[in-house]
Amino acid sequence: MNKDRVFKTKDKDKNDLVLKFVRPTQKVLNKADLVYRTSFSRALRSGVLTSAEVDKILRERGIWDDDKEKEAAKFRAETAELEEKLKDPTLTNNQGSDICTAIGKLRLNLLRHNSIYTTVADNTCENMANEARNQHLCAACIYDNKTGLKVYKDVEDFRNRLDESAALDSYRETMIASLEVVIGKDLPSDLTEEYAENQWLSERGLLDDDKEPESKEEASDEPEKKKPVRKKKKKTRRKKTKVS
Repeated sequence: MNKDRVFKTKDKDKNDLVLKFVRPTQKVLNKADLVYRTSFSRALRSGVLTSAEVDKILRERGIWDDDKEKEAAKFRAETAELEEKLKDPTLTNNQGSDICTAIGKLRLNLLRHNSIYTTVADNTCENMANEARNQHLCAACIYDNKTGLKVYKDVEDFRNRLDESAALDSYRETMIASLEVVIGKDLPSDLTEEYAENQWLSERGLLDDDKEPESKEEASDEPEKKKPVRKKKKKTRRKKTKVS
């Protein structure tokens, strides 16, 4: 977790580029915290709601309530129960694959269920302040892995280049680096690799990363058809769960 995060991306001309997120010094972190507080105060003064205020309004208007909270908790509990079943070493590939499919659908259902809340809750003082903090860290900590030079002059330079793949990838890596500090473990660039179902499929050699993932609509509206019994013992490669 103390190592730099090295990642591949593309420059503005679509050429391969290798960058790295260098762990921030205490001075950089102190500045980032100041940016957070300043952004939060500015948003509050301009009339942006806090997370607590958004939660209160959504409940008062019946958009979100205890029943919806319980339903979300049910999705999470069912997911955790299926994840526990994947730990059974006696599972056949077909049995495990069916469980993985069920988990993927539960994650998608939870995402859709919570979208009513998160669509509004994402635009709060806290989230705006977090974004400002991450942008500051991104501008301060992203370096070219080959030359060792900083990629962005300042936050304004970073914002002006958000149409580049490298900027978006840099922001993602910055967010993941911050998350690593919170949970205390190294994380991959693709966080779905941490999903229990994707780890299980990978361990069994059934995960096919080369195929395009199903669209969210296809994943939820059309039940996955069981494949015919194979005469030859070939591994059926499954698509990685991509719900975030």
